Amino acid sequence: METMNEEKLIKYLLQESDSEESKAVQEWISEDEKNQKQFEEIQWVWNSSKVLLEKSEVDENQAWQRFTGLRNEKAATGPKQNQRFLQSNWFRAAAAITLIFVSAWVYSAFLPQSGRAYYSSVELQSEGSPIEVPLLDGTQITLNKNTNLSYSQKVFESERKVNLMSGEAFFDVKRNEKKPFVIQNEKVQITVLGTSFHVKTTQNTTDVIVVSGSVQVEIDGKKEVLKPDEKLSVNRITGEMKKTLPSNKLYNYYVSKKFQADGIPLEELVTALSEAYGATIEIDREDLKTLSITTTLEYGLLNKNLEVLRETLNLNISQRDGKYVIQ
Repeated sequence: METMNEEKLIKYLLQESDSEESKAVQEWISEDEKNQKQFEEIQWVWNSSKVLLEKSEVDENQAWQRFTGLRNEKAATGPKQNQRFLQSNWFRAAAAITLIFVSAWVYSAFLPQSGRAYYSSVELQSEGSPIEVPLLDGTQITLNKNTNLSYSQKVFESERKVNLMSGEAFFDVKRNEKKPFVIQNEKVQITVLGTSFHVKTTQNTTDVIVVSGSVQVEIDGKKEVLKPDEKLSVNRITGEMKKTLPSNKLYNYYVSKKFQADGIPLEELVTALSEAYGATIEIDREDLKTLSITTTLEYGLLNKNLEVLRETLNLNISQRDGKYVIQ
């Protein structure tokens, strides 16, 4: 009887095999009844352990009871000739493997998202405020408010994958040269090994700003490599890419929890405040828009920050018709 690599069988169970590998496994199963039986035994062990892995709360006693219940059920409902199987070396190995999976489940409960990204896609979503999320590989993501993305880091895949559906996020990626970190935003693909950078997606545009390391951005076969303090704006409709230098560091406010203005026009700071707080803030005088300002504001209450601006620049700030007006 031809033997089959267990790694290939597990990949087949995970539905991560390519067409050739799947065909080879299926042919091997159909060649011999013993192959069929071996596969069913591995499948039973795998399915039993996966049920445990998918739980999100730690309960070691329940884990053990679930395992022994599955074992006893297998013994009670199986045909008499399966009694020899229960005493066989394979069953002992299967029980040992299951115990390993139970231990892995207990351990995985302490992992980010309970380790689910090892075998499925995990969705992360922020609502009214930014959130910080660690990933399985040690990467840290800060999602700004109203951001939605999913990620997976499956064991047999060659990439760490993120799909950014909406919003903006800051990535501090753990370096792994064997498994690139790939972010997909519609047609735009961002590939890194280990770096920190900001990604913002709007209706038709994806903006990427690099803080450290390097980032490759690709759309429709065209590629650009970004270095620290470089910004790339990608039009997802036309495929046009425009590389510039960021005019300020305000894009980072939801990560640093500060609005850092270093001699920038007041209009740029006001635009950032409007976006961060979801408020309408208008500058009523043209000469004030280009007024230089150097200050640091905490990402706290909007009214408090507007009061700082009023005192610092001797401004008149009023509120009417649901918006703030600076004069």
